[in-house]
Amino acid sequence: MKVNYIIDPRVKGRVTFRSVAPIAQENVLPLMEVILRLNGVAVVEDSGLYRIIPISEIAREPAAIGIGRTEKNVKLQGTALLQVIPIRYTLSSEIVKLISPFLSTNAALVDVPRTNQIVVVDTDANVKRLIQLVNIFDSEQQKQHGPQVFVYHVQNSKAKDIVTMLQQIFLGASPGSEKAAAKTSYTQSGRTSQTTADTHGSVQSKQGSTSNEALLSDIARIYANESINAVIIVGTPEDYETIKETIRKMDIVPRQVMIEGVVAQISLKDNMSMGLAWSMNAGGLGSQIALNPGSLNSDSLPGSGFSYVAMDAAGTIKAVISALASESKAKLLASPHILVSDNREARIQVGQSVPIPTSETIASASVPAQRTIQYKDIGIILKVKPMINDSGLVTLDIVQEVSTYSTLLLYSDEKQIILNKTEVSTNLVVQDGQTIVIGGLIREDASKSKSGIPLLIKIPILGYLFGNTDIDESRNELIILLTPHVVKSRKETDELTKGFVNKMTEKEKDMKRDEILQNVKRHKQNEKGQ
Repeated sequence: MKVNYIIDPRVKGRVTFRSVAPIAQENVLPLMEVILRLNGVAVVEDSGLYRIIPISEIAREPAAIGIGRTEKNVKLQGTALLQVIPIRYTLSSEIVKLISPFLSTNAALVDVPRTNQIVVVDTDANVKRLIQLVNIFDSEQQKQHGPQVFVYHVQNSKAKDIVTMLQQIFLGASPGSEKAAAKTSYTQSGRTSQTTADTHGSVQSKQGSTSNEALLSDIARIYANESINAVIIVGTPEDYETIKETIRKMDIVPRQVMIEGVVAQISLKDNMSMGLAWSMNAGGLGSQIALNPGSLNSDSLPGSGFSYVAMDAAGTIKAVISALASESKAKLLASPHILVSDNREARIQVGQSVPIPTSETIASASVPAQRTIQYKDIGIILKVKPMINDSGLVTLDIVQEVSTYSTLLLYSDEKQIILNKTEVSTNLVVQDGQTIVIGGLIREDASKSKSGIPLLIKIPILGYLFGNTDIDESRNELIILLTPHVVKSRKETDELTKGFVNKMTEKEKDMKRDEILQNVKRHKQNEKGQ
């Protein structure tokens, strides 16, 4: 062969070879490499010197380095070769799994996931065969089965909520923190766009169970982009189609509930001293109301001050409140109308924010004290969370708070704010359009006023002789009426809005009519006076 060679002392044995035809000189060395490899021996070239070593040492020996995946660039010299093979259309980890069974004995194969490449150390003949396999498995035809990035824009829900549910269904694990560089390949028409990964990190997902593995590939991942309200999917097109169909079933227009509320305050005096429900049941108002025991939730109302929760299907209580208002025994505090999505909380507040000192810092005697103030909402605060079922029933989670504040005079002649709060939570099931009545919250207020001869009533000790102190006590009951109206379509929403606008327009006309009548009446009185 006219080459310099050296035999490792560990290589021993004799090989018999017989040829029936002449062998060209350029084919002798590759042929010898095959014969030696069959006998557990490898040939390694080092600066023109061919070393014959045990094949188990081939991966540790210096070898020629090649880069790329072009088969014709690999020259068959019957020596070991270290080849760096870039992977274009799929994951390097997947290619490693596919070609590992075709390695020579004691050859080495290394996965480089960060650059999506593989490194193989083997004989040059086997390296050439492995490149052929890579070109087959990692081809343009396999591109559609490789990892890609898809974006689905959510229309009617929050992408974060959709992703949380999808991860529970498909992945059973939270998204990883690894990122992959990507380039846009094309944009689909409609609401989705697709990008193809150019370089890949360790893109794999933890499957929750065996059944989940059949739904998605092990490279699938799902992310939420809250800024654009979109779901980002990393996976194969088959993964995307499966996830997309699930998102479409979840991303539907939510049903809504129009909650019509009335908050009224009734003065408890004369025949109303025992409260609205008591007076109506006793016939003191000439009408009756039947409280529905099934609407009570005693577990939610202990010690709350609410004595009843009733249904007012016939509108009896509304009529009674209107009658009492005409006699100045009732006052409408608020009449809110709010539209809320299914299973979302609505909050209605009628009140004010009170500043409450939370801390005080005194740096020195010469510097005024610095106070930290926190504002607290007080008044009538109503929280309602509706849940609608297919039969039209509406389940209402209600949290009602009624709070006031008073002041306490401290020894330092400083007034301290005290909050008085009554809170109740309950759960009710009502029909669409049925009115709920929450009542029985009775509050007693007392106010003091002084009257007498000016200046003289301020004389110490003797001042009480020239004046008197009046204590005005009042008792009031708070009544809340809630009427949920299920809105199933945008057309119904528009109809409710138009109806509300028409009501406001009619009220505005009535106010103008009353103003005109008052002006006419005042003009007639002026004419009589003249």
